[in-house]
Amino acid sequence: MVKLRQTIELVQPYEKFKPFTLTTNSAEASTILTVSDYMEEANRITIVVDRDDLYVNFGNAATTDGSSMLLPAGTGYTEEGISFSGVISVIRANQANGRIIGAIWGR
Repeated sequence: MVKLRQTIELVQPYEKFKPFTLTTNSAEASTILTVSDYMEEANRITIVVDRDDLYVNFGNAATTDGSSMLLPAGTGYTEEGISFSGVISVIRANQANGRIIGAIWGR
């Protein structure tokens, strides 16, 4: 017996979607994207750091002074029910370059 998906399972709650990836190439903060270039506001974000540790900041330039979120290599972060429209920025935590992969959903 084949069980078909219900319509409600196929409905996506967000109108817009923007995937991204960035590999750092210096010790300076790098802007991944500006949310308002792709949508009015982001309401969900999912990110994975797969090479070396990175600091991530939503709304400002990333820093290593404790005001940005540290994501160790091999970990990720997901948040839903948020609302932001500024920049998403990263800066490497060590000497090696890191890579971040993710997506935002919103309206």
